[in-house]
Amino acid sequence: MSVEAVSDRSRRRNPLLLPVRFLLYWTIKVLVLLFIGIRFLFRPAPVRYGLLILVVAGVVVWKAVGSPSFLPWSAGTAASHGTVTVATAQLPPPAVVEQYLKAQAEYNAAAMWDTMSSNLQQRMTLTNNSPTVLQTQLDTARQQGRKYTDAVYVGGLDLGNGRSVYFYVLTVESPTGTSHLPYTFVVGQDGKISNIQWSMEQ
Repeated sequence: MSVEAVSDRSRRRNPLLLPVRFLLYWTIKVLVLLFIGIRFLFRPAPVRYGLLILVVAGVVVWKAVGSPSFLPWSAGTAASHGTVTVATAQLPPPAVVEQYLKAQAEYNAAAMWDTMSSNLQQRMTLTNNSPTVLQTQLDTARQQGRKYTDAVYVGGLDLGNGRSVYFYVLTVESPTGTSHLPYTFVVGQDGKISNIQWSMEQ
């Protein structure tokens, strides 16, 4: 036996190569068994043709209908997601609300009262919120160092029947700190404020 043959046999039996050969052997075996199993599973012609038809039908429906409803909607002025419609407010800020906010910043109860509808004035009177009481409240707020500084217009929406709703965030400064108050104004057909809602910052 030649020296080359002995050396070649030693290389083939090198124990360092055993793990590599073991992994390679079982990898090939698993792949072959997997291939045989898949081929056996889909061997009947109806199964193969059925899967092909399902794939083609899915592609056709996707192209015809578009993306499913569970996918995020595209950006726009209005978008529908299930039964909820999200619309971008397009109404400009109303002059009557601007007058109300300006009068409030100037602690002018009479000017604030003039921006309200007669129906709102009646409701406020029933709850002891007359112009005199309102002016007293404003004077107290001014003495306590309460200032109405900035009013940020968020947006408005047409409610139909000549009514619109508008959203603001009012910044109020006081010796104890700064607060941001969300305000909601409803303006009626007469161009006056028919409802005002606001809440203190928690």
